[in-house]
Amino acid sequence: MKHNYLFGTLLLTLVLMNSSILAQEKETKKSFFNVFKKWSEREEKREEAKPTEKLTFASPVLINNQTVKNLNKKTLDITIAHRFGIIDERKDLWGLFAPANIRLGVSYGLMKRLTVGLGVSKYKQIYDANWKLALLRQTKEKGMPVTVTYFGSVGRSDLPNSSFYNDKKLYDVVDRFTYFNELMIARKINEHISVQVAAKHAHLNYITTGMEHDIFGASLAGRYKFTKQSSAILEFDYPITKHSVNPQEPNLSIGYEISTGGHQFQVFVGTSDNILDAQILGYNQNKLSKREVLIGFNIIRLWSLKKQEQK
Repeated sequence: MKHNYLFGTLLLTLVLMNSSILAQEKETKKSFFNVFKKWSEREEKREEAKPTEKLTFASPVLINNQTVKNLNKKTLDITIAHRFGIIDERKDLWGLFAPANIRLGVSYGLMKRLTVGLGVSKYKQIYDANWKLALLRQTKEKGMPVTVTYFGSVGRSDLPNSSFYNDKKLYDVVDRFTYFNELMIARKINEHISVQVAAKHAHLNYITTGMEHDIFGASLAGRYKFTKQSSAILEFDYPITKHSVNPQEPNLSIGYEISTGGHQFQVFVGTSDNILDAQILGYNQNKLSKREVLIGFNIIRLWSLKKQEQK
């Protein structure tokens, strides 16, 4: 069935927050933003008492996967994600001249624990809006052993109407939309190793015969930091729900990351030419067993927009 998951996703975000804040909210006319702000301020006070791990991962994105890292308040993130074509023939220069996919994204730290963003992707001409909320943070001393973060997004394809005709050649605008929700749990084990697992759900409004509307999946992501600025990175995505026709394939990627604080550069080899989470979960057809792999890179640039305090 087709659904509009946007309201449900926002509601889920609120439920996942500290329930005690909601219980104490006596003024029913308070906006969702005020609830977020009040909850965030309380968590900041807790962090002052128990310092938390800030650098479980260097970037909000690790290859294709989101990470538990949130932007600081009033921080702007511009990300360029590029995927070359499948490494196949010499005439394509092993994928460099083959059809490529690209996404341009911008995110902003609305509050210390809440990031919002927008993006546009070449594949299926998808415009997306997304949000990320840090629910729990790993403490440096005894206390909370992991960081828990929620991520959600909604995408709208701008392809021609004919791309969404049903069996009766009728068009419905809701078929342009896809929805994605993810709950991530990560731990910085030591100064070198960080590991993250995640549960994922994607909803595809437009499907053809043999496809599923709702797809559940899981992922694993990791980083091994071997110098101050350099790390080996890895991701694995597995679709638990599979289509009966053209079932999706798992995605495996390995790469190298350079981080200089405000800049991150990631280059990798992987099996997914999709970039958006819902597309990877619902459409990846590349098989590692057939050596259907490609080269990709991400460029992440962060700017702090906070005004410097005058001395």
